[in-house]
Amino acid sequence: MAIKTSWNFNIDQGGTFTDIIGVTPDQKLIIKKVLSTKSDTSYNPIIYGISEIKKNYKEFSSFPINQIKVGTTMATNALLERKGYKVLLIVTKGFKDNFLIGTQQRNKIFGRHHIRKKNIYSHILEIEERTTSKGQIKNVLNEKVLFNSLKNYFAKGIKSIAIILINGFLNPKHEKIVKKIALQIGYENISCSHEVSPTINFTSRGFTTLVDAYLNPIIQKYIKDLEKKLSVKEIYYMQSNGLLAKKKSFNGRNAILSGPAGGVIGGVDIAKKNNIKSIVGFDMGGTSADIWHYNGEIEKKAETKISDIFIKTPILKIDTIAAGGGSITKYENKRFVVGPESAGSYPGPVCYRNNGPITLTDCNLILGRIAKEDFPKFFGKNKNLSISLPETIKKFRKLFLQVIKDFTNYKDFYQLANSFLNVAIENMSNAIKKITIQKGFNISNHALLIFGSASGQYCCKIAENIGVKKIIFSPYSSVLSAYGIGLSKFGSIHQYSVEAALQKNIINKHIKKIKKVLNLNKGIYKEIYTLRVKYYGCNTIIPIKLGNKKIIKIKKEFLKKHKKLFGFNYENRKMHIDSIEVEYFLKIKKTVYFKNSRNIIKKEIIYAKSEVYSDGKWIKIKKFSRNYFIKNKIIVGPAVFCDFNTSIFIEKNWNMLQMPSGDYILKEKNAKYKKKLYLSQKKPTPEMLEIFNNLFFSVAEQMGIVLKNTSQSINIKERMDFSCALFNNKGELIANAPHIPIHLGAMSDTVKFSIKKHSNLFNKGISILHNNPFSGGTHLPDLTIISPLLFKNKVEYYLANRAHHSDIGGITPGSMPAFSKNINEEGIVFDGFPILVNGKVKEKQLLKELNKSKNPSRDPEQNLYDIKAQLASNHRGIIELKKIITFYGKLTVKKYVDFIKKNCSEIISKKIEKISFSEFKSKMDNGATIKVKINYDKKIKKLIIDFDGTSKQLRNNFNAPLAVTKSVIIYFLRTLITNDIPLNEGFLDDIKILIPEKSMLNPNYPSPVVAGNVETSQSLIDILNVALNLQSACYGTMNNITFGDKSFGYYETICGGEGASLGNNGTDAVHCHMTNTSITDPEILEWYYPARLLEFSIRKNSGGKGKWIGGNGVIRKIEFLKNLDLTILSNRRNIKPFGINKTNEAKTGENLIIKKNKTTKLNYVCQIKVKKGDSLIIKTPGGAGYG
Repeated sequence: MAIKTSWNFNIDQGGTFTDIIGVTPDQKLIIKKVLSTKSDTSYNPIIYGISEIKKNYKEFSSFPINQIKVGTTMATNALLERKGYKVLLIVTKGFKDNFLIGTQQRNKIFGRHHIRKKNIYSHILEIEERTTSKGQIKNVLNEKVLFNSLKNYFAKGIKSIAIILINGFLNPKHEKIVKKIALQIGYENISCSHEVSPTINFTSRGFTTLVDAYLNPIIQKYIKDLEKKLSVKEIYYMQSNGLLAKKKSFNGRNAILSGPAGGVIGGVDIAKKNNIKSIVGFDMGGTSADIWHYNGEIEKKAETKISDIFIKTPILKIDTIAAGGGSITKYENKRFVVGPESAGSYPGPVCYRNNGPITLTDCNLILGRIAKEDFPKFFGKNKNLSISLPETIKKFRKLFLQVIKDFTNYKDFYQLANSFLNVAIENMSNAIKKITIQKGFNISNHALLIFGSASGQYCCKIAENIGVKKIIFSPYSSVLSAYGIGLSKFGSIHQYSVEAALQKNIINKHIKKIKKVLNLNKGIYKEIYTLRVKYYGCNTIIPIKLGNKKIIKIKKEFLKKHKKLFGFNYENRKMHIDSIEVEYFLKIKKTVYFKNSRNIIKKEIIYAKSEVYSDGKWIKIKKFSRNYFIKNKIIVGPAVFCDFNTSIFIEKNWNMLQMPSGDYILKEKNAKYKKKLYLSQKKPTPEMLEIFNNLFFSVAEQMGIVLKNTSQSINIKERMDFSCALFNNKGELIANAPHIPIHLGAMSDTVKFSIKKHSNLFNKGISILHNNPFSGGTHLPDLTIISPLLFKNKVEYYLANRAHHSDIGGITPGSMPAFSKNINEEGIVFDGFPILVNGKVKEKQLLKELNKSKNPSRDPEQNLYDIKAQLASNHRGIIELKKIITFYGKLTVKKYVDFIKKNCSEIISKKIEKISFSEFKSKMDNGATIKVKINYDKKIKKLIIDFDGTSKQLRNNFNAPLAVTKSVIIYFLRTLITNDIPLNEGFLDDIKILIPEKSMLNPNYPSPVVAGNVETSQSLIDILNVALNLQSACYGTMNNITFGDKSFGYYETICGGEGASLGNNGTDAVHCHMTNTSITDPEILEWYYPARLLEFSIRKNSGGKGKWIGGNGVIRKIEFLKNLDLTILSNRRNIKPFGINKTNEAKTGENLIIKKNKTTKLNYVCQIKVKKGDSLIIKTPGGAGYG
């Protein structure tokens, strides 16, 4: 081979290690791993690694460097650690707090306090301007005022600005003016939202622009420093979209996850050269694991979320789960828990000699699956020692003594370590299932491609769990990201909003516009256009490559893909273009790695013997290197393959072979799974308690994914107002995915009532529709679908989901009337309607029911679409639960349902027995009183929650059905536990609830109840918390607003201030307690509805005072663009959010309407006609202070 005149390097700079692949002038590959950081501040891993490679290859050490391709976590780390530049945020007036409030949701549904991460902007400038959803200028920008303001901030040392104006993606005129003035003043770094992400969605486009402005100066400094210290012809930088960029095009928004993107490109190349069409990539490192999918096409996503920040730019679809070698293992509440916390690189696992916690790495070490020889010597105080097995054994012995107090069947600590691994494997398998189910594909015909330092320890067991029979491993697996970076093309990907009907003239118009903006040289670049198509009003996007396809072919492809993903298509539903994505790259010859992978590192060892703990005993196995394959064809498991900086544990049911390409394949010998039976045990193991808990929870989660993906309404798809759960044959809750708290306990009552009344239907396999508040329902818009799972014509389990429909009839649009006098005025009541019979949806019968009422549904077609989505959700639950039963056996599964319930009961019992007598009462705005007495009765060993003294059944609709009251109590009990524990019927085993009949918390038919679900529930949880001095009252209302006409209904709930507690201030502007729905984005709202959002800001000084202050509420101002009906259901407009002391009280909320410049105060509940031009102002209450 002819010798070239220069070196090339492909580099992945990670957080712990920097991987370098050097391509020598004679086309040999040299791999080097170096530490990414050292105590010496002048240390640069890239420069050091390159110099070491060149120094050790003396023949070519003087040759120049032609090209370096770099992927780096530098931008990701700067974002995670909040170490970017100071940014001035410039926004449309009224939206200065939009990027603090975000979606208004809290991260932890059972956490008392939502902890926000630090903002990535340091200053805010609101400017008087407005562009409409039609792209017309409504309020003209005052350039003189703007100039003076920008000059003032520049004088303060601000050099980086993010310009984010409402509807700027449609008409960027004002953003361009701001940029022009900023340049005149001397600003160095300017990010405009219409340039960064020209797509609809003010919040996510804005966050993306902020990230760009925040990180660009960091990136430019990184580039400058690198190029200053290296003599190289050209450096290219890996982007998160999988393409390489020159320094001018490498920016903040595209720098996130650039290293993992290289792993995808490398993995796809390995699949292609081995003729493997479909793979699941599994990259497991020290703190987390990355998962991605390839099925003939590299998958991308339009938006990702990192560190609570939305980034809306095309990015390779890589999902990260909290599972790595450093995942912490714990014995907690009689369960073996793994993660999600990680020990990180410091202190790291116990064996790192820094007194760290027990981790998965320690488990593998103690079981002989890895050895200290597999690790370099840079551990301990002086970074010069091997990992320590004795230190790990010491901590495991201590843990063992703790476990055998509860479970005497454990013989030694090796069993503990093995159990932790089994839990971790199940967790990772469930995560992969959850991610793959979103795409609707069957992974049994895929191969699992493994890379990263830790994936080889778990790959065989994970493959068995997810039904994959082949595992692929490359000699480059330990440096696969660097490998992929070297193969990547040069180019970029951009996305442009269209939001118009699927028509050829619209496509041509927008592509012409895009070509004009990009201005690419046709001879140099190749362009690929992808249409992102959806049903109108739906948010599920299906990407379709355009090419020369005609509209008819595009529609057929869309329908085919949609049906594959979701199992159905909508009839007579218009198709819409969400956006157009364009990928362009240089027309140059693809980089090829020469096949010399066997000579990367020389190792003399062929095999050695070692001892490994497996299936409860120590066995002797062989440990192989690559050299074994020089004379042999196959490694038979159990064995260890240790080479290429990676260790793979080959399980006994697997063989390993080398393929002609030089890569390796592991094949399962016998795909018949062996059932795991635990029937002989009189009590559970902590291992299987955790595994079954996670399995059941995973079923509910997967149901939620299907429901969100297949639903049509904004309420379900965008606001995510739904919950999914599974129940035993008595209707007792087994597991509930934590979507909306108010649904938690209520669904159990629904199932129980339905079993009593409709067991004949369930025994025939019929699914029913239910929303009756007097038999387990909450309020009428919450429709519940219950489906039975039968074995031999006997119901064993029930799957159910509850979703809030935007309209179900009634006297007002949105089915949330302010002044309903009976349940029938709130909508159509279903009490066991047979919706799915013999596998067929009763569409005609359902539509007839939705239309026959005096006040019929305003959008029955949408009801039908969402009900179909709910049925699809239950169907997924049935499939997944059947898999669990088939694998473990019916009796084992049933036994662990009971065990988990008992475990939950034991956990809550220990907590409640410490509760002393307390009582509290408070009024609501309507004058009603809720009174509670709480006391633990030691004689009967039960916590008594007594609501005697609560107001009688109300004539207004603030009555809370019994199921709602029960939901609040379950939520309240769950928040007493800070650890992550299962949520099931066991919570109420030792609870005695006393609620007077015909009271507002236990009303009779036909009482109106719509506000009881959304308003009374919020007051009730505050009263329970204050009674025990746990937390002062939050804003205490869902601030419900509904508007619409005969053709539509729109509904939203608005956040407020969080109540403070001992040691914690309340958080501003966040949803608390019984709701956690997302808020509709300002641009989405204006695009789809006749309304314009004028303000969404924090209501200063509305939180209560105290040693710990309460959180502030918000101000939300909406202008109506059409004559409409408006309904408001709220509370705490008269009664202040209360604290432990009177001085802790927060400000009440206000509802205001502006008509012809005249402002009128509205009542806490109201139902009015609004005209075009009227504006509604909602000022939500703050949270009370504490102490």
